[in-house]
Amino acid sequence: MIYISIYLWSLIAGLLTGVGAIISIAIKNPSDKLLSLSLGFAAGIMLGISTFSLIPESIELGNLYYCAVGFIGGAIFLGLIDYILPHIHKNEAKYDEYKKMGYFIAIGIAVHNLPEGIAIGVSNEVSTVMGFYMAVSIGIHNIAEGLSVAMPLRLSPNMKKTRIVFITTITGLATLFGTFIGTAIVSLSTFFISVSLAFAAGAMIYITSAELIPKSHRSHGKYANIGVIAGILLSLFLG
Repeated sequence: MIYISIYLWSLIAGLLTGVGAIISIAIKNPSDKLLSLSLGFAAGIMLGISTFSLIPESIELGNLYYCAVGFIGGAIFLGLIDYILPHIHKNEAKYDEYKKMGYFIAIGIAVHNLPEGIAIGVSNEVSTVMGFYMAVSIGIHNIAEGLSVAMPLRLSPNMKKTRIVFITTITGLATLFGTFIGTAIVSLSTFFISVSLAFAAGAMIYITSAELIPKSHRSHGKYANIGVIAGILLSLFLG
């Protein structure tokens, strides 16, 4: 019964990414300023989660070397994804670029949600109350993460709203999968958890550097900076 309960809370936390997509869809005709702000906000969220939460927890559960291995692995993984995904040429419409960016961010968020789910499962093994609060905390910032995935997809004219919500929500389901893993491996070595957390951090920072920050500054740099600062502050409190 305890496992059923924590799996349900983990599922809810993951599905809350879809709320971010719904918020994005509710914003009609987003301006360039709003786009710069939202992309900067997504960058701040990813930087904040990585530096304030994922990396410190990775080092605490393992050590600096485990963290370094996972971090490099995550960056290389997203680098390969970036290479595999079709590259956008200068003569292509900017909407195609936003579509690619949305998919790219979705992959990064899904990778990040897996160790978050593991954290829920492990926390629940320590205390059911701790597992519940971990799920609530992750669910809250999943809304912001969902917004960061959906906003670029929202700007693609051929992307249906239902598909945006579906893609965004699917990224959150990695949280539930991670919870199953967390409850199963809690008695094993913490090496896997430590490396997984750092792997997610490496992947997210790669996305932030390669996609979010450069494109957020393309039209309105000041709004992008405001978004980055707001995202980092929010992740600091949520962490």
